[in-house]
Amino acid sequence: MVKLEYIKKQYPRTRRVHGNWYLSSYQYKFNVKRINQCLEHLRKGELVGLKCRSCNTVSFPPRLICPKCLKMPDQWVHLRETATVATFSGTYAKESGDTEPRPYPVVAIRQDGADTSWLANLPEGYDFFKVYVGMPLKIKWAEDKKGDFSDIEYYEPIEDPSIEMNKKEETEN
Repeated sequence: MVKLEYIKKQYPRTRRVHGNWYLSSYQYKFNVKRINQCLEHLRKGELVGLKCRSCNTVSFPPRLICPKCLKMPDQWVHLRETATVATFSGTYAKESGDTEPRPYPVVAIRQDGADTSWLANLPEGYDFFKVYVGMPLKIKWAEDKKGDFSDIEYYEPIEDPSIEMNKKEETEN
């Protein structure tokens, strides 16, 4: 077998920038005032998302820049308390007394009425093998609301009407 030699190709330098680049010296200004309205609604137990008038994309949690057209969303819209599982994965953890690690679900949910997804919790101890994409969920609010995203304690699964429809079709055939 013939051994091929690696030939390093020389490219002409087109541009050279002199100077020191201290990335830790850069500052990013985050505009919290735009998110305050969302946090006030969370304190009341309501959900709002930001709608971009340019492409009609609704983001929840609200984003300062539209992920689709990169413009600034400017219209607040109310969202429902129901959601669906957009995707999920599992993380394995071993609790005291367990011989084998158990899978715990990590879910990304899409709020009904919104076009974006975000990570959320399911009830503690929920079976990983019962989670599926498209599973309907409903918000369980925290008892004492502080006006931040921890006011959504977790999302609890609700009865899926499509499962009942599938059972009816099977009995008819």
